[in-house]
Amino acid sequence: MNSSLIKKILPHLIAIGVFLIVAIVYCKPVFDGKVISQSDVIHWKAMAQQSIEYKEKNGHYPLWTESAFSGMPAYTIAMNAPKVSIGYLSYLVTLGMPKPINYLFLACICFYILTQVLRINPYIGILSSLAYAYATFDPIIIAVGHDTQMQAIGYAPAVIASMILILQRKYLLGGVLLSVFFGFQIGTQHLQIIYYTVITLGLVSLAYFIYSWKQKDLKNFFISIAVAIAGAGLGFAASANSILPLQEYAKETKRGGKSELSVNSNDVNKTSGGLDKGYAFDWSYGIGETFTLVVPGVYGGGSDGRLITGDSKFADKAAEIGMPEESALQNANYLAYWGAQPNTAGPVYLGAAICFLFIFGLICVKSIHKWWIVPAAILGIMLAWGKNFSSFNYFLFDYLPFYSKFRAPTQALFFPQLVFPLLAAIGINDLLLSKESKDILWKKFQKSVYVAAALVIILGAFYFSADFKSPNDARVKEDFTSRILQSSARGKQPTADMQQQAVAIGNGLMKGIESDRQSIFGSDLIRSILFIALAIVLIGLYLKNKIKPAVLLGGLILVSSYDLLAEGRIYLNEDNFVEPADYESSFTPTPADILISKDVEHNFRVLDESTQWWQDSHASYYHNSLGGYSPAKLGLYQDIMDSQLMKQNIMVYNMLNTRYIIRRNPSTGQPQAIPNPSAFGPCWLVKSIHYVKDGNEEMKALDSINVADTAIIQQKFENIIKFNPVGDSTATIKLLANHNDTVTYASSSKTNQFAVFSEVYYDKGWNVFIDDKPAEYCRVDYILRGMPIPAGDHKIDFRFEPKVYIRSNTISVWSSILAFILLLGAAYFGWKNKNNFAGNTLPNS
Repeated sequence: MNSSLIKKILPHLIAIGVFLIVAIVYCKPVFDGKVISQSDVIHWKAMAQQSIEYKEKNGHYPLWTESAFSGMPAYTIAMNAPKVSIGYLSYLVTLGMPKPINYLFLACICFYILTQVLRINPYIGILSSLAYAYATFDPIIIAVGHDTQMQAIGYAPAVIASMILILQRKYLLGGVLLSVFFGFQIGTQHLQIIYYTVITLGLVSLAYFIYSWKQKDLKNFFISIAVAIAGAGLGFAASANSILPLQEYAKETKRGGKSELSVNSNDVNKTSGGLDKGYAFDWSYGIGETFTLVVPGVYGGGSDGRLITGDSKFADKAAEIGMPEESALQNANYLAYWGAQPNTAGPVYLGAAICFLFIFGLICVKSIHKWWIVPAAILGIMLAWGKNFSSFNYFLFDYLPFYSKFRAPTQALFFPQLVFPLLAAIGINDLLLSKESKDILWKKFQKSVYVAAALVIILGAFYFSADFKSPNDARVKEDFTSRILQSSARGKQPTADMQQQAVAIGNGLMKGIESDRQSIFGSDLIRSILFIALAIVLIGLYLKNKIKPAVLLGGLILVSSYDLLAEGRIYLNEDNFVEPADYESSFTPTPADILISKDVEHNFRVLDESTQWWQDSHASYYHNSLGGYSPAKLGLYQDIMDSQLMKQNIMVYNMLNTRYIIRRNPSTGQPQAIPNPSAFGPCWLVKSIHYVKDGNEEMKALDSINVADTAIIQQKFENIIKFNPVGDSTATIKLLANHNDTVTYASSSKTNQFAVFSEVYYDKGWNVFIDDKPAEYCRVDYILRGMPIPAGDHKIDFRFEPKVYIRSNTISVWSSILAFILLLGAAYFGWKNKNNFAGNTLPNS
């Protein structure tokens, strides 16, 4: 092999090797046969189990599932891949590594691609890629199971790199790679990170537009934009099967603002066509909490708690009242977080060394890329503040297209996670290539040190002035005081002295918590100062010609990587991995599950009140459940949950065919199955129809009308009902078969009837046929399906045939074929003629 070629590709092979080795070592338990235990994935698997079993039997996933929320589109949980898809290429990007090694490697390799498009030294690319992949947000979301979010974050840098290639006039290569990587990212279905990626592409384009305008070269800029639109469009089309059905479904969910129930016209938290602000902005980063980017423990770390392992003032105080040490430490860790969010698994920490290098880049870099990097960082931080910067964020939520579909503003810290290590890399790269004198560079370096010193002083002032009190502390103190009082009174009326003593002990415990929080902040502040100092020393020694570039790069890689890898291990470590048998034990049936499973009929539903059923999917693993785990339930079903199920309206339980209710036995605390013999069954005939004006009246009518005899229907569906039901004591209707996507009934009557089916109303794909001839159905009792049935003997078929799913699969297949052809073409022309293939390029500065 040509020696020059080996020399050229060797750094890239080293980079791939480093990324792979670090990911493998970081997730070593995988190679010991263990699997990562992720709470969200456990919820997903429980909901997907019915679809998985269906596929084992039929060779494909169903499009509808009965396992959660009384029925919903199954393609929101598990989806069949098209026979031809660019998505299969994603295995090449991750080298087929097991989870979660593949996620960390993916983030590294895609960020490395971005650094190489920007012509950054490969070893600097290694440094910044590790910083991007191992910023604490990534280990945290991997640990809890936000897999699609992690994948979308992983692909994002390669999407941006592809866009920059196009703007550098490498049209064919950039366009093809944009279609591939954007298609990969679309396939993750994590729309919020995709949305942020598109915003980043807009900022990149704006920076290049200004540059092209100054250079009087707008023609090539607009050609680039046209190519980018075509490439992104092809990527979107290639993954249409992932996004279009989901997009249609989303319009019918809470995220799409779907509800027919009126809201107070003065409700400032309501956004048309989107989420309520109160719900959407729950997880807003505190303005002061932004300091976690450089000092992770500013606000106590995370509420999951793993920081306090030994010395704890709270544990010392708790020991005085007899609390076991292990329990005391658990409480101390749980209460360590004192930020603005309801709770958090951990802080977003970008690395102290990386933050200093970002500051250095701000002062030293003149690249065109600084002019989109800086706005992206600022925008991400302001978006993350959410309700804590409501004047800005509420305006965007109300008027920025599609933005009101998303929640958890903290996810916007994706922007600084992306651009901090990128500007750091550009800054170090420019330093090594700079032709300026060392004196000029030293002055710029000094400015960076002064800014870093000012930041440390601000952090120090915050440390000494903070009260370390949480918004929840009053409630926590009250809870402690109440428990102490109950313990000391021992069932008797507490005396004034007892009350005073309980309050004093409660105050002492809270002081202990505050002291622990201060300790976490203080130790992490010192830690960050040390890492900043090490980065400063390395650059200073280089500028004074005391060390070579290789030593500088090696030292920065070690300092930055150790900083982030060590902090990330707090949130993703050996404790997150379990034996496969232990993982499967999450789905161990309870005695209640076993008892219910013996019911031979199976076509009924279960309400598991032994858990928070509205956000727990255990019951979905074994039964058709009224509950489940999904951030995007059908809006109509959310209304039923909020207005009826939460207040335990037995009539609504019955119409949803709830044959069993699981509750905890007061004596044993174990779940027990309580039969509900009044459940209506899968279908029934009603004697009359009660028409209402709108959804509000329909929901209200459920409080008083016996829906076993009377169907509640809105007037807008009246044209579907050609005749009223006529009494017939011999009339019957029964379920013959339910195969998820097809449900078959048989009816027999001497007179015209009206049937109600205990199936969720969803008109985006469900069609009905009477004796194989198309018929019509309407919404009944706010959430169910109903239809008039003519006299006689009939077979009634409901078939789930969503046109969007069929159409999107066709689009995906043909678009993927085109993408494959273009990819092969790009490879051929690149090999054949590099100069013509690359075209002209724009400089980085």
